[in-house]
Amino acid sequence: MSEQETQGGVDGTAPLHAEQTTQADAVADAASQTSASVHSQTHEALAEPVHVLPATPPDKPAPVQHPVAPPAARGDGMSLKEFAQMAGALAFVLCFVALGLHAIYYAGY
Repeated sequence: MSEQETQGGVDGTAPLHAEQTTQADAVADAASQTSASVHSQTHEALAEPVHVLPATPPDKPAPVQHPVAPPAARGDGMSLKEFAQMAGALAFVLCFVALGLHAIYYAGY
């Protein structure tokens, strides 16, 4: 084999053997039969007219759902638990920003 044939074989497709051609033909035949079947089924389904029923009002109207009433408002302000949660969230955000700025400074941007 020449050097060009060897190098050309890398980029091209390999030659098919007799067994491979029959398998390839069988796959191609099955694909064409499936395609034809799907095509005919699609035409059968689309050939039937679509019947749209007219909209009629319901016999009985749907019951009205009332929203859940909010809890009674307390006048004593923010509880200690709420204050601690807000302080923790603020500390988390500030630490996250500080770490981000440190990483930016360290990276040299």
